[in-house]
Amino acid sequence: MNINEMLKNAKRIQGEIDKEEQVIAKKEFLIEKQGIKVTMLGNRKIKSIEINEALIDPDDPELIQDLVMLAVNEAIDIVDNAYEEISKKYTNSGLPF
Repeated sequence: MNINEMLKNAKRIQGEIDKEEQVIAKKEFLIEKQGIKVTMLGNRKIKSIEINEALIDPDDPELIQDLVMLAVNEAIDIVDNAYEEISKKYTNSGLPF
């Protein structure tokens, strides 16, 4: 394969990666963790957080803070994994991404 073909192929693959990343960016990821629901978009923006009222204890606000933090961090990990899957898919194409 000559250099021009390699560049065309790299450009085509980059276009495919961009399209797949745009799909993920618009996708919603729902994480439920011990009464906390976090909906995060693929662009890592939080769309909503729902807290089960049974968890609300005015004497223990740290519990809700910890659960929200865990749920948000899990949501970030799930979104990151979706992007990593795209990278893995195209890394095996023989091009150095």
